[in-house]
Amino acid sequence: MKILFVWCLAVLFSVHLASAGRVQLRGHARNAAEENLQCTVVSNNLGSNPVGVVIPMKGGDFGYQFDITESTFLSFSDGTNYFGGFVEPGDSIVIAYDRLDFANSISYTGKGREKFVIVHSMMDFKRMARTIAAAAKGRRYPVDDMFAAIDSLKDDVQQRIDLAAKSMSAESHKQLLGALAATQQQAKQSGLVAVFGDSYSNIMANHREKLSEASIAQMKKLLDYDEAFYDSRFYVDAVKSLASMYLEDNIQPITDNFEDRKYQLLVEMLPRKLRTPVLFMTLKWDITTAPGELNERVVLRAAELLADSRWKQHILDLLAARSLLRSGDKAPEFSVQNLSGEKINLASFRGKTVYLDFWFASCGPCHALFKSIAPVKKHFEHDERVVFLTVSVDNEMTWKRAISKFGVKGYHAFTENKLREHPIIQSYHVTVYPTTYIIDPTGRIHAIQAANNPDMLRKQIEEAIAATFPYHSR
Repeated sequence: MKILFVWCLAVLFSVHLASAGRVQLRGHARNAAEENLQCTVVSNNLGSNPVGVVIPMKGGDFGYQFDITESTFLSFSDGTNYFGGFVEPGDSIVIAYDRLDFANSISYTGKGREKFVIVHSMMDFKRMARTIAAAAKGRRYPVDDMFAAIDSLKDDVQQRIDLAAKSMSAESHKQLLGALAATQQQAKQSGLVAVFGDSYSNIMANHREKLSEASIAQMKKLLDYDEAFYDSRFYVDAVKSLASMYLEDNIQPITDNFEDRKYQLLVEMLPRKLRTPVLFMTLKWDITTAPGELNERVVLRAAELLADSRWKQHILDLLAARSLLRSGDKAPEFSVQNLSGEKINLASFRGKTVYLDFWFASCGPCHALFKSIAPVKKHFEHDERVVFLTVSVDNEMTWKRAISKFGVKGYHAFTENKLREHPIIQSYHVTVYPTTYIIDPTGRIHAIQAANNPDMLRKQIEEAIAATFPYHSR
């Protein structure tokens, strides 16, 4: 009897652990064109990077089991449609949709479905906000009408969140509210750009005839970030982007030594609780994506402003990793597979300047970069001295379909179904996407995180073409 009692306790304990830390996901996609569903797992831990997971699909059926410890965001793509939601330990989500009629067919059932339904409504919010901004252009006071409509959309989604609050953890509830606040803030900022096509300061100075007193008050409130969401990754990330954009568009043109002072200026415009998380995410972004050489002195000084010693150490570790590759170093060797199924390596391009670009199909910033540098690719289209080498971390089918679907230009290769675990990803320290390099004809790194601006990128490539062998060896 005693043994049986202990065994029962053990079983109950193991079942509790399974339900407490595990998320079950399954579903069916009609008319599925892919063999896999791409999933990105986004933890609320600011120090972590999103993790890619490939979920096999067979006859449209798919299933996966996630082990998590806290409310976590899952983003999915089948190469055509994008969807996602927050999950928490114990959830069991069932997803069904038609790939060719996603909007009218998507359904979420099972434990935790409410969080997916709410995130879906936020995606609708974003789409409707763009329509609202387009309609506001012809109004007497476009800001008044646009912001009121956006606030109404936000209130509708918040009501959904509040009604579903009892069906989720307090942490999931908070994360949804943070994501909603981020969506509202971004929608208003994007709306201003769509209506006026100008910076915040220029709108206030040069478009006064379109601004009522209420408009001006509402625009000023845009700069009042809500510190209640200091522990929401989505909100912190939104503030990072919006505040940095504000500084670059409005403060940089009138500020001496802006690059030396930008992090201090960022901190000064934020409420206390948001300062450390937003500064941390900004530093992390700049270290991993900044084009060319990074001013480490400025970054180190900014790191001293971080109130959390763990995040400060994280920034120091990122700086150390970045310093492993510098301009002038020999580019790491690699071996990947091209569209023809052939193995290619760095030696395959000896004597040429290589623009190396790491990407994946559902990466929005990757496609934005493709669009931005299209004129540069066109300029060097018939120049045999230059190769635009794109390396995808998708599986083979997703990679090939994406090239065709999006018309991606360049010489194409992929990580041979090893996704982000391929040696080239480690060798080139790829932690964010897109990550780009320019490698000169001698096989040395000319630029890390090449310029996004077409004119600057063209100049960088022309400089690399002219390179001989002036560098020291390391």
